[in-house]
Amino acid sequence: MKSEHRHELQTNDLGKLVHQAEPYLETYGVKALVIGGVLLVLVIGYSAWKTSQTSQEAEAWTRLAAANSTEDFENVYDEFPGTNVADWALIHAAESHLQSGVRNSFTDRSAGTRDLTDAKEQFQKLLDSSSTRPEIRERALFGLARTEESMSDGDLKNATELYKKLIQEFPDSIFRKLAEQRVKPVDGEKVAALEEEGTKNFYKWFHEQSPKPGDRQQPGFNMPLPGMTPGGAGNDAKQDLPGLPDLPGLPSLPGLPEPLTNSPQTDDAKSDAPKTETPKTDAPAKAEPKSAAKPAAPEEPAKKTEAPAEKPSPEPATEKKP
Repeated sequence: MKSEHRHELQTNDLGKLVHQAEPYLETYGVKALVIGGVLLVLVIGYSAWKTSQTSQEAEAWTRLAAANSTEDFENVYDEFPGTNVADWALIHAAESHLQSGVRNSFTDRSAGTRDLTDAKEQFQKLLDSSSTRPEIRERALFGLARTEESMSDGDLKNATELYKKLIQEFPDSIFRKLAEQRVKPVDGEKVAALEEEGTKNFYKWFHEQSPKPGDRQQPGFNMPLPGMTPGGAGNDAKQDLPGLPDLPGLPSLPGLPEPLTNSPQTDDAKSDAPKTETPKTDAPAKAEPKSAAKPAAPEEPAKKTEAPAEKPSPEPATEKKP
């Protein structure tokens, strides 16, 4: 078959298809154009959204890297919700609350309780979310276990369950060893650390304490400060922290040896004072200790008394008369 004849057949077939499609184009042509336009808009919008998300996530990572405080981490979480960066910011904020809560529990119980409560809520929020990444969930489990232990009133059941859950869900966790030290006997012990009665009694006692910032102003020493008398004015040496046992009395400092009170420097200073004020009568009084300290001092006045007797000798007088 010649190529020209084949081309004529193809043209005829195309013409037939166009002729057959004319009724459909007249009926559905506008709808097809609308659908095509909508699809095009969706593709363009998705592309723009993806680009925006990428730039927003990059900004979020930058903000997270520059965060230096608990408030900074919480701001990143609030400003970039639904992103991976938000979860990382929240776990950092929770761990920061935990650290400050434990620290403040020894000096300011109300502030420590607030920090620990915030940490507990943030850890729990990460554990309740199904989109939390495994590495963040691992840290949240360990952090919540530590928070429950720090807030315990002697009942350590919740902390024990969380430590065991961490060991079960993350057997290769970097926190596994620390968790096992709390809930499993170690170093030949028969009972785990959190199951010991001494541990429970300590947390029960510590929970009942209520230290305040003002309690740290004076040390709890049972001895007077230097220059103060026991019970005298201005001596608040014995102001023990509430609920804490008295510290044992400290021995008093030995007195300084007497030779140190009369050092050569003080003698020089005293000898310099009369030189500037010659008319004062203190000079001879200060010269006496020197004569007593040095045996050669008494001989000098004797030589001075003999000198005036030898000067008016009669020999020079006899030589001038002839």
